[in-house]
Amino acid sequence: MTSRPRKPRGPERIVPDDKVEILPPGGGLMLDWRVLAPTIALGTVTGFVASLIVGGGGLLRHAVVGVLGMLVGQGLVRLTGWRLRTGHGFLDEMAMAVLGAILVVLLARFIA
Repeated sequence: MTSRPRKPRGPERIVPDDKVEILPPGGGLMLDWRVLAPTIALGTVTGFVASLIVGGGGLLRHAVVGVLGMLVGQGLVRLTGWRLRTGHGFLDEMAMAVLGAILVVLLARFIA
């Protein structure tokens, strides 16, 4: 049985001040609309494409299913390592988001 390397003791364990990030007290969750708005827009488009494949309707439903589908699609990529390779990064992400949205719709139908 081999022994694991130990963490160094002494000054090497000290984190330099420029590497420490201190958050403001009581700031709560900061929403950045510059990130949130495109995510919702892309989620709506993704949900619409998924609804063309498996059915469904409604703008709010498209947005919710699309955003959840993007999360599920990215989870699939991280969990399994599967990735659709189209040659364009945006199309790869969109395809995985549509696949995730389809899975979300099918799972919701199965539960309901």
